[in-house]
Amino acid sequence: MPLYQTKTIASILEPVAQQVSKLIILHEEGEDGNAMPDLEVPVVAVSKAVANLVRVGRDTINNSQDMKMKSEMPKSLAGIEKAAESLAQASTSLKSDPFSQVGRDHLIEGSRGILQGTTAMLICFDASQVRKLCRDCKKVLDYLAISEVIETMEDLVQFVKDLSPCLSKVSHDVEERQNDLLNPPQRESLGLHLEQIKTLAPILICSMKIFIQILNQEGTGTDEAIENRNYLAKRMHDEISEVMKILEESAQSDGSVRVVNGVSGLNLSEMTFHEVTKKINQILGSNYVEGQINHQTVQHIVELGYKISEGFEGQIKNEIVDSCNELDRVNQQHGNSLNDPRARQTMTNAIQKLEVIINEAVINRIIQDMADITSPLKQFTDAVLSQEAMARKRDLVEQKGNGLKQFSGRLSKTANIVAFANARNKLRSESLLHLSSQVQNLTPQLVNAGTIKISYPENKAADENFENLRKQYAAGVQTVRDICDEAIDIKTFLKQTSEHIQTSIITCEEGVRTKQSQVIVESTTLAARLSNRLLMALARESENSEDLNLKKQVNQSADKLKMVIAPFVESSKTMAINISDQGHYKRWRGASTNLLQMVTEVQQLFSELNMYGQDSNHLQGIQIPVLIDQQPPPIPPLPVIDVQAPPRPPLPQDHVDPPPPRPPLPDTDDEEGLFTSEPGSNRPIHMAAHGLYQEVKQWDHTDNEIIAAAKKIAYLMAHLSELIRGGKGTKRELIACAKALADASESITDLAKDLARHCTDKKIRTSLLQVCEKIPTLGTQLRVLSTVKATMMGANMDTEEDQEAMDMLVFNAQKLNQAVKETVRAAEAASIRVRSDAGFKLKWVRKQPWFQ
Repeated sequence: MPLYQTKTIASILEPVAQQVSKLIILHEEGEDGNAMPDLEVPVVAVSKAVANLVRVGRDTINNSQDMKMKSEMPKSLAGIEKAAESLAQASTSLKSDPFSQVGRDHLIEGSRGILQGTTAMLICFDASQVRKLCRDCKKVLDYLAISEVIETMEDLVQFVKDLSPCLSKVSHDVEERQNDLLNPPQRESLGLHLEQIKTLAPILICSMKIFIQILNQEGTGTDEAIENRNYLAKRMHDEISEVMKILEESAQSDGSVRVVNGVSGLNLSEMTFHEVTKKINQILGSNYVEGQINHQTVQHIVELGYKISEGFEGQIKNEIVDSCNELDRVNQQHGNSLNDPRARQTMTNAIQKLEVIINEAVINRIIQDMADITSPLKQFTDAVLSQEAMARKRDLVEQKGNGLKQFSGRLSKTANIVAFANARNKLRSESLLHLSSQVQNLTPQLVNAGTIKISYPENKAADENFENLRKQYAAGVQTVRDICDEAIDIKTFLKQTSEHIQTSIITCEEGVRTKQSQVIVESTTLAARLSNRLLMALARESENSEDLNLKKQVNQSADKLKMVIAPFVESSKTMAINISDQGHYKRWRGASTNLLQMVTEVQQLFSELNMYGQDSNHLQGIQIPVLIDQQPPPIPPLPVIDVQAPPRPPLPQDHVDPPPPRPPLPDTDDEEGLFTSEPGSNRPIHMAAHGLYQEVKQWDHTDNEIIAAAKKIAYLMAHLSELIRGGKGTKRELIACAKALADASESITDLAKDLARHCTDKKIRTSLLQVCEKIPTLGTQLRVLSTVKATMMGANMDTEEDQEAMDMLVFNAQKLNQAVKETVRAAEAASIRVRSDAGFKLKWVRKQPWFQ
C-alpha cells in the first residue's frame, strides 16, 4: 500500500481507516466466538458511498485525456466495487447466521479492499493531476523556446499575450499544490522556485525588448543582447524544470525501506558533512550503537572529508587530508567494534578533530572571501555610469567587469565548499549550490548589460535591463553570504574574525614603520570591513531574538562597536596622509586599542548570552544549561548530649577486601521490560523504538511533558512491534496501539508548538516547528498502514502483499521515531530561550548515573 503525500488524500483516507477499523474489530469479536451484529445499516451506507466514489471516478476517467490514468484507475474502481460486494455478502451471510465463518471472511476481505482500493484510486488521481500540471509547465517551456525567434515589437506583444495566461495558471496551480503537500522541504522548494519564475518573467520581457530595439537600429551590442535574452530564458526554463521535478517527486508514493551506508531509515548520501557528523556524534554519544552505525558509515565521512579538501590548497588542504587519513586508520581498527566504549571514544575524537579542522578552514575562507561583497559591483556600476570619454569608459567597464568576474568565481567556489561542508541540511546545500552557480553565470550577462548601457545611454529599455540584472546580482550575492553565515559556527567565526582584525592592525603598524601609506589604507579598510561583519552578526542576533533584555544588550554592544570603528578609520586616514606625525600615530594607537577591546567585548557578550546556536554544542563543548538532580541536603548535626559516648572499638587488623560496587538500579521507566535488552535486526520497529528510548531516557520526565510523550511513543512503538511480530497480537490490540500512537504523535506536536510559541529565538523556534510538523502526518499514516496490516493478520500472513504492508509499516515507524528524536533535541535547545515571564516551564533534568 503506497504512502500518500497530500493533505487532501489524508483528509479522505483517515475517516475511511477509522470506519474500517471498526469493522475489523467486529470481525475479531466474531472470531472469538461472539455473535456478529446486524451489519445491514453500515453496509448500505458504505455501498452508497462506494457507488458515489465509483461514479465520480468513472466521470473523471471519461473526461480525462490522461491515458495512464485511464489504464490504472479502472483497476482501483473494480477493486472498490468488489470490496463493496464482499461487504454486502458478509451482511447477508451474518444476518442469516451471526456465527458464519464465510460471512466473517467476506467482512475482512471487503474491509481491506475498501481501504486499499480507495487509497490506490486517490493516489492514481493525484498522480494524474500532477501530470496535468506538468503538461501546463511544458506549455510554458514551449513558449520560452519561441523567445529566441521574436524580432519585432508586434511579435513581442503577441508573445506576452500568449505567455501571460499560461504562466498565471501554472503559478496558481503550483501554489495550490504547494499548500496541499505534507512534505515541508518540498513545499519550501516549490515556493522558492515559483518566486524566481515570477521575478524572472518581466526581466526576460525587458531583455527581449532591448534586443528588438538594437536589432531595428542595426546598432552595436546585438550579440550582448542575444546573450542576455538567452540567459534569462534558460534561467526561467531551469526554474520551471525544477518545479516539474519537485511535482513529480511529490506524486511518488513508494515508501520502501531504505538502509544506506549502514544507517537504517537514513540516506547519508543525501546529507551534508555537517549533518552526517552531527548524527554520527549523537549516535556515538548514546549507549545504543548496534545497528545504527558501522565501518561503512564512518568511511562515508572520510570520503566527504577528502572531497571537501579539494576546495583548498597548501597547508590547509594537507591538514584536512591528514585528519581524513587518521580517521580512516581509526575506522580500520575500530569501525566494527563500536560497542566497546573505548573504541567509540577513539572514533568520536577522530571525527570531531576532522570536523574542527574543516570548520575552521571553511570559516576562514568565508571571512577572507566575503568580507566585502559590495565593492566589486559598486566599482563596475560606477564605471558604467561614469561621465568619462567613451574610449576611457569602455576600458574602465572592461577592467571592472573582469574584477567582478574574478570576485564571482571566488565567491562561488567558497559557497560550494560551504554547501558540501557546513550547510545545515540538504535543502540549504542545494540552494547554495544553485545560487552560487546563478551568480557566476549571471556575471557575464551583467557585464553585457553594462556594455549595452554605455552604447545606448539614453535608451530606457537599456537602463531597465542593466538595473534588473544589477539587482539580481546584488540579491544573489547577498543571499549566498547570508546562507553561508547561517551555516557557520558563530563561536569560531567570532574568534577568527577577531584574529584577522588583530592581524590587519599589526600590518597597519608595519606600514607605519616602513612608511607605506598604501599598506595602511588597505589593512585599515580590511579591519573596518571585518568589524562591520561583527556588526552584522550583532544585528542578525538582535533581529532573531524577541527577548527584550537580550536585544537591549546586543544593540548596546552594536552601538559601542560603531562608535569605535569610525574614529579608527578616520585616524588611519589622517595618519596615512602624514605618517611621520607622532600625534596622529598616538590617536591611531588609541583608536585601534579601543577597537580591539570592543571586539573582545562582542565575543564575551555572545559567550555570556549563549548565542552560539544549537548546532555548535557538540563541536565546541558548549553545554546547553540544564537542571541536574541536586545533591541531597547535608545531614543536620547530631544533637549535643552531655552523656559521653563509649569509646570506639578498635579496627580489625586483618586485611579485608572492600565491598563490591553497588549494582545499577533498575530503570523504573521501563516497567514492562521492553528495553531491557537490545532487539535483533529481525525486529526493525523495536530497534527504532529502542533507539528513541535510549535518546530520551537520560531525562527525567517528571516535569517535562515532551519527554513523557516521547517515552510513551517509544513504549507504544515497541508494543506495536511485539503485536505484529509473528502475528502474536490481536487485531483489536494492533488497531488500538496504532490509534494511541497517532494520538501521542498529536500530543507531542502540540506540546512542541506550545513551546515554540514561547521561544524568543526565531531560528530555534522555526527549527522546532519544522521538525515537529512531520510527526502528526507520520502518526496518522502509521494508523492507516496498521489498519491494512490488521486485515492481513491470520489468514494472509507471510504473503507477498503482507510483506509489502510490513515494509511500509517499518519505513513509516523508523521515520516517526527519527522525527520524535529531532523534536526532543530541538525542544531542549528552545527551552533555554523561553521568556522568564511566560509561565511556561519544562525542566530538563538529567538523571544521575547510579555510580555518581
